[in-house]
Amino acid sequence: MKTRIFLMLCLLSALAASAQQYEPNTRWPYLYSDFGPGTIYLDNNTKSESNLNIHLWGNVLHYIGTDGKIYQSDDKNVVRVEMDNDAFVFCDHKMMKILATEGTQLLVKLTRADFDALQEGSGAYGASLNSSAKRDLSSLNLGGLDNPDLAQLEQQRYEGSGIPLVDTYYFILNGTQVEATKRGVDKYLGDSRADEMKKFLKENKIKWKNPESLATLLKFLAQ
Repeated sequence: MKTRIFLMLCLLSALAASAQQYEPNTRWPYLYSDFGPGTIYLDNNTKSESNLNIHLWGNVLHYIGTDGKIYQSDDKNVVRVEMDNDAFVFCDHKMMKILATEGTQLLVKLTRADFDALQEGSGAYGASLNSSAKRDLSSLNLGGLDNPDLAQLEQQRYEGSGIPLVDTYYFILNGTQVEATKRGVDKYLGDSRADEMKKFLKENKIKWKNPESLATLLKFLAQ
């Protein structure tokens, strides 16, 4: 009897955790459920700290100003950003999460919002992104035109439509952004390591959508 009760409690706890799982939406289009303490490291060996989050319209960095409003951070001279126990770098002006490192070579992940799927208005997501929501997102992305008040934004944060997310993986090799696909890597390596690459893939059975598998490939590419 006690075992059955224990199992039921575990099930209820798991269901509750699942129900509370964070999902960004059109009124709160952020990677994280809240702004939290973070550090921005600059290339002149200085750093600044603020409450940070990543806005999914353009994958840009937002921070809370002393006036309680949301601002977009410039990516110029930014070397690294840390928040919520995660580390990010700017690649092509977009914030990408660092998954693995080999010296200065990186495996990163871009998590973007599939706004196109929302605008289709049908299918798995079942909701359209109306013109009002588009204006909200565009205004927030531009930042300088109308910096929204955080308290006001939080009042509306549960009123939006859920946003589907899409992950894309990249390697940063000697300062070059390389899509983590066979085609992307082959193009980067050229003919010089083609045979070596072919042998490596055969021996390691790389899965191109698996971060752990890609981390193994990073070790090879960093050699």
